[in-house]
Amino acid sequence: MKPTQSLLKMFLLPILMVALPALLLMTIAMEMRGKQSLEKLDTIAQVATVWLGIGVMGGLIGAAFFFVWRSNKRLMIIGDAILSLSNSQQKLPDFQAIEQMSRQRRDSLTRIALALMTLRDVEKQRREAECKVHRLANFDTLTQLPNWQYMREYLQHSLDVSQQTGTYGALIYLDVDDFNRINDSCGHRVGDNLLQQIAERLTGLRVEGATLGRLGGDEFMVIIDGLASEQLKAAEKAEAFAEQLQRALSPCYWVEDKKHFLSVSMGIALFNGLQESTDILFQYSNAAVHLAKQTSPNGLRFYEPAVQAELEARTELEQDLRLAIDRQEFILVYQSQVDSLGRAIGAEALIRWEHPRRGFVSPGSFIPLAEETGLIVPIGNWVLEAACEQLVIWANDENTQHLTLAVNVSAKQFQQPDFVDNVCDVLTKSSAPAHRLKLELTESTMIGKIDDIIARMLQLKALGISFSLDDFGTGYSSLQYLKRLPLDQIKIDQSFVRNLHKDMDDKAIVKTIIAMGRSLGLQVIAEGVENQEHWHYLKEQQCHAFQGYYFCKPVSATEMVQRSLAPPPIHRLIRGSVRLNHQAASHSQSDSGGPGQIPAE
Repeated sequence: MKPTQSLLKMFLLPILMVALPALLLMTIAMEMRGKQSLEKLDTIAQVATVWLGIGVMGGLIGAAFFFVWRSNKRLMIIGDAILSLSNSQQKLPDFQAIEQMSRQRRDSLTRIALALMTLRDVEKQRREAECKVHRLANFDTLTQLPNWQYMREYLQHSLDVSQQTGTYGALIYLDVDDFNRINDSCGHRVGDNLLQQIAERLTGLRVEGATLGRLGGDEFMVIIDGLASEQLKAAEKAEAFAEQLQRALSPCYWVEDKKHFLSVSMGIALFNGLQESTDILFQYSNAAVHLAKQTSPNGLRFYEPAVQAELEARTELEQDLRLAIDRQEFILVYQSQVDSLGRAIGAEALIRWEHPRRGFVSPGSFIPLAEETGLIVPIGNWVLEAACEQLVIWANDENTQHLTLAVNVSAKQFQQPDFVDNVCDVLTKSSAPAHRLKLELTESTMIGKIDDIIARMLQLKALGISFSLDDFGTGYSSLQYLKRLPLDQIKIDQSFVRNLHKDMDDKAIVKTIIAMGRSLGLQVIAEGVENQEHWHYLKEQQCHAFQGYYFCKPVSATEMVQRSLAPPPIHRLIRGSVRLNHQAASHSQSDSGGPGQIPAE
């Protein structure tokens, strides 16, 4: 009902109901003016006046009640609006009544309505900003999946529920294998697109009780609740679900009309809420996926305590490795390289780590760790400096000034933007003869922009430095690259030499490598020569140089020089055979009657 209609009912009608009878009475009194006495006229006038007063008073009271009712109603609307704005959990109302009130004539309530409208807009913006902040804090912006913070809080909730219900849950850690290769070769835009497609495939599974999230980079995580009350059944269900994940992620991915194939390794850690924490479970699943990547990429592994112990030891080793350079715990040993006559023509510098508590740490233990952590760069720089200092010592001795020194350079070290400048600085500071320095590169160094690699190699060759391709035949061998690279030497990997005396396939491979190297004008050196048979076969195939335990183990620089000054193996063999013949003659004389006597024919 409109306010005007209410006004007529509550104000005008009571007045009319009382005023009309009063007017009627006054009219009657006027007609009776000539017929009745004055006393009756006064009585009628008094009655009419009373009725008129009652009518006016009733109208005023009705109007007052109407205005009180209307004001109360408007105040109730304003109060409800204030209460709705103060409750952040409640959805914001549409405020239609407040909006109508703000459009009416200006009064105090209208101003309050306008203030409430402004307050509602501010509250709306605040809630939108709060929602955005919450999403940024708990969800990944690239894939829209829950992030590390959210997954950590949810895992704690799962642990509590698992403990209350007595059931096992599982934490599955997913890591895309060799994803850095995609980013390096195709760019981060393609990598981001692939991560989004992985997230879409994961969310498309819609498995009850499973919560998906992205931890960062190429790492994802799945939390499964309520698997089973028995550990074995829970493990079987977790494994089945992990296999379902692998099937979903295995098909090829399309980005910009190009196919990409990805494999995902998974680590699984079961939990039942007892004596477990979120950090420990993350650590367990990470250990499991690390083992899966090492043993069989695109595989899955359950957490094993032995693996965790190994990772803890690895972490401790990494911490010690970071301090090893400052503590001067590294030393260089040298393994001589010889020509076809067994004469020393150079050596390879090999790093050793003399740990104060562990003793000598195998390079097989700390070199891969240094590669993963990036510590290989400062370690490689130290090796280069120490090797150049040794070259200076050899250059000042006429017995060793002809020796060359080979230094291994990792792919990460070679790909540093300032690598060429660092080498130049080391040569300048040490005054080492650059033409006696040989840098050994692995085939993995050739991955990337081959033109930049060649340009960098040519800059160093202009200084007199030579290059050798290490471990040839075991990596990304490419004859096209081999033809273009400014190499001086290729080194046959010891895996082909080790069984050379009994494996015909290894013989064929070695023979082919030597023939190819000679046809390309490259020197060929074989490492891992451990016996005379190896050496003889390699010499028959016209291999240029040799390295291995048959000639010299990795020893100190002083001992290596002493061995290089000793007669080569071919001379030792001749002397040995002469010595054996002399001993045989002596035995024959003693058997015939003593020394000095000529035996009877």
